[in-house]
Amino acid sequence: MENCEPAVDCYRNLNVSAPIVPTGSFLVKFERGLSTSERRKILQRGNGHVAVTSDYGGSDFNYEKAVLDSDAFLMERIGVAVLRGDGEIAPRCLEISDTKGVTKLIPEFLVFAYDDGGSGAHEDTELLTWGVAAVGAGHCRFTGKGIKIGVLDTGFDRNHPAFSGRNIRFWSVFGCGAGDVRGHGTHCAGTAAGAKATPGIPRFGVAPDADLHIYKVLNDSGYGRESHVLEGIDRALTDECDVISMSFGRSAGSGTVPNAVFEDVAKEALESGTLMIAAAGNTSSRDIGHIAPIDYPANSPSIMAVAAVDSRLAIANFSSAGSVGGAGIDVAAPGSGVFSSAPMPQAYQRLRGTSMAAPHVAGVACLWAETDLTLRGQALWNALISNARSLGISQKDVGAGLVQAPFTEH
Repeated sequence: MENCEPAVDCYRNLNVSAPIVPTGSFLVKFERGLSTSERRKILQRGNGHVAVTSDYGGSDFNYEKAVLDSDAFLMERIGVAVLRGDGEIAPRCLEISDTKGVTKLIPEFLVFAYDDGGSGAHEDTELLTWGVAAVGAGHCRFTGKGIKIGVLDTGFDRNHPAFSGRNIRFWSVFGCGAGDVRGHGTHCAGTAAGAKATPGIPRFGVAPDADLHIYKVLNDSGYGRESHVLEGIDRALTDECDVISMSFGRSAGSGTVPNAVFEDVAKEALESGTLMIAAAGNTSSRDIGHIAPIDYPANSPSIMAVAAVDSRLAIANFSSAGSVGGAGIDVAAPGSGVFSSAPMPQAYQRLRGTSMAAPHVAGVACLWAETDLTLRGQALWNALISNARSLGISQKDVGAGLVQAPFTEH
């Protein structure tokens, strides 16, 4: 078993969905156009040691350790730094926040994989899982070939037989090879880009020929820092991923605005041709009338927020909706009784949650991206929304409707 735990490990047995847990550190967003040296000088005004991503190379470098060994760590591609918390954090923050070139300075929090347990109902055909069938991927002539998809999660079991022979890229913020102990990441990656055909197993991957990039940003207990996620996004954008899938978050609580740093990064990503997709959250209990607001970072207007539906195409009981000052649900996808890959020796499992819905949308995005080289960023977003299948359910709950693969008849 790999040791991929962050420094704060007191939440190992946490059984709460997406709580609000500050790390004590801060996120800094810089104006566009500033050079690395200019950004480094600004951070050094806080009288600390500054490290930057270009200081380090190799897929197994431990970025978590680099952050903890530095007073500030700069992610160059996205123009964001994490300012490590200590006894001098208040004066350092004031020094930096008042500096020209800094646009945002906000507290950092932990984010959590959405584990909703249980399998839920399911209806699989002989050759396709119900999710692949529902989004129309099984009858689509496109397979995501040539499209790069980044899955940010708990890693991936690279020894899974269903992915044998695939050229998969691996990267970990923890410098541990991106292996998956928890299983959440392996399941999500399988839904987005699992094999088209596996003997005796129904097809569970939406875009089986997409170029799969794995970014381990959550530890083996299923959580990580927001800076871990941002470092994964930084790397995915550097790798020129067309689509980024994220199945984690934290509660919006009583917040009235989306996370300003994530919104800026996502907006810039859209403009550069990368679509970021995120699970809306699992904290609703619709059977008793409770509908929870969308979690961070899915409530950012420039991140596509995904709700979950069950095999009857009804909104899932747990699926979050609405917003507390941020954006609403954009689209829905299968999220109950979803069959996909799991770490060996288990190999496969069924899970439910908006975590399972988001990679369905990411996979469909890869199919659309393959159809037309101009469908990137905002244009790809528009294609997904305009071609969604109406479900006759409130837009607040499912957005434009059920995401659909290209050229598929309902």
